[in-house]
Amino acid sequence: MAQKLVITITPHWLFVIGRSIGELKNELAQSIVRYEPVTTPLLVLSLLKDTKSVESIAKEADKWFSDFVKKYSSQENACLDSEDHETLKLSIARWEERFREIYKNWILSYPDTHIDIGKLREGAKAFLSDDEFSMLEPLDEQSLKEAASSLLFANFTSAEFMALRTAESLLKRWYEKTTSRKLGRTTWGEVLEKLSQEFPKEERPKELLLLDYLRERRNEIAHPGALSNSVQASTTFFNVISLCQTLYFKQD
Repeated sequence: MAQKLVITITPHWLFVIGRSIGELKNELAQSIVRYEPVTTPLLVLSLLKDTKSVESIAKEADKWFSDFVKKYSSQENACLDSEDHETLKLSIARWEERFREIYKNWILSYPDTHIDIGKLREGAKAFLSDDEFSMLEPLDEQSLKEAASSLLFANFTSAEFMALRTAESLLKRWYEKTTSRKLGRTTWGEVLEKLSQEFPKEERPKELLLLDYLRERRNEIAHPGALSNSVQASTTFFNVISLCQTLYFKQD
């Protein structure tokens, strides 16, 4: 069985799809359409037949390409007959409309952050070792994933909130393991307040060096009128990643 080629839709591929449809449209606008100029864009589009959202266009293009190769490839300077010409023209018009509907559902973003974009796209795992990542609970992992995704789309308040939620979850488990006391169910921010009261600043272990910063940011974004900016969200994200690394080494 042939291996599927699943192409990820990127800005480059959006351009390629639009260009290929445009090339076909221009060729078919001619009264006489040569075989070779239409096969190249058809072949390009056919590469996407296993790619979600554009597979219907690509599968049609693949069939047209296969049919044309069988029918015209052996002919020198072959031109499409009138039936193929008109039928393909109708297909291209349908593809063009379908493509307009598809790209309405795609969002392109230019992230406003100094954090490595490639790593943010991969999520928290790109910032942590395998051992460090393995200590995360599923909710922690999802929260950091959402924080990274929010940074990519400039949703800085959401990014900071999700990062801080991860910090609380980690510190709650650290506290319960260190003190052998259960905190039970807690509201957002309660863990940070509890740790601040129980561990005065001058007596805090290294695992709590970021506690004041985390409390300050938590209190700031809890205010209804507050909005995080790129620097605040990125800094908090990095600090929470640092916290993951610190608490992991504490487990050794």
